[in-house]
Amino acid sequence: GGGGGGGGGGGALRGGDLLLTVDGSPVRSLNEAEAASQASASVQLGVVRDGAPFAVTAPMLPSDGLGTTRVLGWAGLLLQETPDAVRAQRSVPAQGGVYASYRFYGSPPGRRHRL
Repeated sequence: GGGGGGGGGGGALRGGDLLLTVDGSPVRSLNEAEAASQASASVQLGVVRDGAPFAVTAPMLPSDGLGTTRVLGWAGLLLQETPDAVRAQRSVPAQGGVYASYRFYGSPPGRRHRL
């Protein structure tokens, strides 16, 4: 869960939040934050928002760094596992889902049928 605090912790990070600690250890760079979070399934983050400190627990998701490793062509679409960046932007669950990364011109999904 997330922590309270006058700045409105609310359990999720937002743009503009200032990360101070990971599992109680101060961090001064992205590299330090990444190193401090490597061995855990979740981490406790110390954050400041709008001048008010709060804590939030963040789940850590494994990433092999390979990106897309398999694509399936079906009916004029290229389908793949949903990329991490799309998951983050669209609030897609960590597991499951299919992402249509390309639609070929003239294929059934690319045609517009008008009656």
